[in-house]
Amino acid sequence: MIQVNVQTKDNWIIGMNVKGHAEYAEHGNDLVCAGVSCIMFGLCNALDMLCNIEAEAVSNNININIEKPNDHTQLVMQTAIIQLQTVEQQFSQFIKIKIQEV
Repeated sequence: MIQVNVQTKDNWIIGMNVKGHAEYAEHGNDLVCAGVSCIMFGLCNALDMLCNIEAEAVSNNININIEKPNDHTQLVMQTAIIQLQTVEQQFSQFIKIKIQEV
């Protein structure tokens, strides 16, 4: 299962960790993993190119930390969360999203 953990503070998104494998299908044919990977790598590229924030990506574990959230980081992060929630609506047995205030 893919676990998505989003951290917020004072209504600002300050971090996200995505890890795991959906196990929807065998490696190389897993559409859920492919979809989540596309969303996450697009998110990492957008944060880097638009907000100068680098994400840490190691194998199937992506960490994003936003030290100084602003309107730009929020829009980019909210867009990714909406995309991930769309995947979760269709494939809830393979991806879980948790949003928590820290």
